Amino acid sequence: MAFQPNDDAAWISIFRQHMDEMFSFMFRTRGQGCGQHEFSPHMDIYESSAHFVIELDLPGFSENDFNVTAAASTLRIEGVKRQEKTDSPLSYICLERHFGRFSRIVQIPVAFDPGRIRTVYERGVLSIRIAKRQ
Repeated sequence: MAFQPNDDAAWISIFRQHMDEMFSFMFRTRGQGCGQHEFSPHMDIYESSAHFVIELDLPGFSENDFNVTAAASTLRIEGVKRQEKTDSPLSYICLERHFGRFSRIVQIPVAFDPGRIRTVYERGVLSIRIAKRQ
């Protein structure tokens, strides 16, 4: 079932999110040899009797490195992980860790209230809990 916003601001916000995703996909750049690129962190979504829960693996982030915003029934999680700068040039033998920007969008089911969101970042996992509507 498609979500139908009930005001112009919600329509504009959702349109902007979709345009951001489209342009991000079309103009995605991958740094050559520096490990900087857009990536998509692993995510689990589940529902309990009282909450809709989204968990993302974000190791190496701090709480200031990501942002969670809700518009109507859409939740947007985005952030940036920067590679640490060093004084001397490095010659990597192996670079598997992800650096750069990420963005994930999740539709919140109607049974849950996007106005009652609680986020906790602990041990490299961002947990977002959305309470059921009363």
